[in-house]
Amino acid sequence: MTDRKKRRAAFLIVLLLILTIPVSAEAASRGVYYRPALTFVARNAPSDMILRMDFQRNGEAIPVYLHREDRLWESYFRFYRQTAQDVRPLYGNRADFRDVTLYVITGGQRIQVPLPEDSLEKMTMDDFFMLDTSDYSLRFGLPLGRAVLLFFLRLAITLSAALLVLYLFQYRWRKSWLVVLITNLVCQGGLSLFVSNWINFNPKLIAVHIMVMLAVLIIQIPLFWWLLDENGSYESVSYAVWSNVATGILNSIILINFPL
Repeated sequence: MTDRKKRRAAFLIVLLLILTIPVSAEAASRGVYYRPALTFVARNAPSDMILRMDFQRNGEAIPVYLHREDRLWESYFRFYRQTAQDVRPLYGNRADFRDVTLYVITGGQRIQVPLPEDSLEKMTMDDFFMLDTSDYSLRFGLPLGRAVLLFFLRLAITLSAALLVLYLFQYRWRKSWLVVLITNLVCQGGLSLFVSNWINFNPKLIAVHIMVMLAVLIIQIPLFWWLLDENGSYESVSYAVWSNVATGILNSIILINFPL
């Protein structure tokens, strides 16, 4: 085996090891998650809409207002366990919210929304609901179609940026475009899939953004150095760096502002 082949084999081994980074990050996700007990997702919610949960204690209703976060066309209303620790012991969602009343307050109206207790998990601490703002009904879980749409939206944005940088770097060969297209479909597609369950992720933890961007960069540098031979190895490494700067910035914007 020649020295060049040995170097390529070493790079591939390193690449396979790096592919385990998402698994490690997923195992450590508890450190970067909000942990709300309930998350209600509403599309095109009125700007004045508020969600309130009333807990019963000694015959008295204790109101708890849910935290609201707006992301483009979606709004998230989250209930955090620490806000009700003085109301009752907290064990699991089905037991904790057995006699809780949920209200939607908007436009001067207070609308009581039945909370489907049977849909709540017995032991887990985070349940998701879609809140239909047309009739204020709840649907347990998040629709698969929503996840698919957001996945391809994130992928299309970052892939377009990578291909635009490729064009600016004067790459014109069909092989070059296929290499970049396939590599970014895998890397950016994997990243989009990885963050698809980060609806309660805290995007302000910039260290996570940097970690993900560096992981993708380390994967792509040896691949492009090896496969992008149209303009030389220096240009291929430069392209890898600048394309990841562009996609890294876009991924940060997506995590902070887009629905997840």
